Amino acid sequence: MEAADDRLIPRILEKGLATQEQIDDAVKVRNHLAEMGMRPRGVAEVLFEKGVIEKDQLEELQREDRRVEGKEQIAGYRLEQKLGEGAMGSVFKARQLSLDRDVAIKVLAPHLSEDDDYVQRFFREAKAVARLNHTNVISGIDVGEAGGVKYLVMEYADGMTVGSLLNRGGALDEERTLQIGLQMARALDHAHRNNLVHRDIKPDNIIITKDGVAKLCDLGLARMEAHQGDEPTRMGTAAYISPEQARGDTNVTERTDLYSLGCTLFHMLTGREPFVGDDASAVLALHLTEEAPSVRTYDPTISERVDLMVQTLMAKDPRDRISSAKDLIRNFEAALRDVKGARGAAVAGSSAVSAAPRAPKAAPPPAPAPGPSSGAPVRRRRGRKRM
Repeated sequence: MEAADDRLIPRILEKGLATQEQIDDAVKVRNHLAEMGMRPRGVAEVLFEKGVIEKDQLEELQREDRRVEGKEQIAGYRLEQKLGEGAMGSVFKARQLSLDRDVAIKVLAPHLSEDDDYVQRFFREAKAVARLNHTNVISGIDVGEAGGVKYLVMEYADGMTVGSLLNRGGALDEERTLQIGLQMARALDHAHRNNLVHRDIKPDNIIITKDGVAKLCDLGLARMEAHQGDEPTRMGTAAYISPEQARGDTNVTERTDLYSLGCTLFHMLTGREPFVGDDASAVLALHLTEEAPSVRTYDPTISERVDLMVQTLMAKDPRDRISSAKDLIRNFEAALRDVKGARGAAVAGSSAVSAAPRAPKAAPPPAPAPGPSSGAPVRRRRGRKRM
């Protein structure tokens, strides 16, 4: 009971349901009842009995605690482990009882569950994601409501995010980066053909499974956050956000995802983000004003073709970027053939690299002068197992 109270008391204070004095008094009552051998009561229950909190507030606190402990079953799913938490809610690893398999369940945050318009958008976007069916996309399985809890059931991918890989070991080798990038281009091509723009492509949203398959997650749901706050379309993550998103443009196209993927590739190849500033606002300004640095500035062994591809993806004007995820697939395939050919692998066939008009020059720019977007070259990992 005390362990549960340790989890609930901070929530009670955070929600403003009781004062510290009222909680201290409830703890004394709880302890006194326990000493007398009476039925155990938690602090939240004592506060309810004393009239400090309402019944629905008590039930919500108890539901939240059961979710944290993995003791609540939602529509045939047993929650087992909390995987993460964000602005939209929490994600749990769960067991689908009917098929005896692991799944991931995103539970909408309680304060958002009370917004009818937001809930309708949540269900609409979740159903759109559930219609996707691609090897490189975390698929949606089910969406619904149970006991006031709104949830989305998704495929569970047992693996590690690219963000975690970068944090653990620095930059990835060129071939592995291209293999992951190719899979993300295929994922985006499938999503874009189904009229879904992700808007938050970044290393933390790419999972590499234990089988070496790259999967894009939070597709479709990322755009839900675009309806929150005073600037409804400025969303995404500062290090990877497109200039048009940074400006708050109302109708971004699929090419916003290509820019963010370019930033992600830059980070994977160099071990550093393309633009670095003192805070998020400074980074947003750099996305708007500074041309993308060359990856060859930080590792001259990276091929000029790949350097050109990253710079083209990160063009400020969407019209200057590679035109589509489908065209990007061809770029990745050609770059992979070059890399494999350079190390003596058998290469079959050839195709020209498709690039958008007004593409940047292939030659790498000189090393940038010290400033907010510059940084020391980062040693790339060598000899890692290829996918």
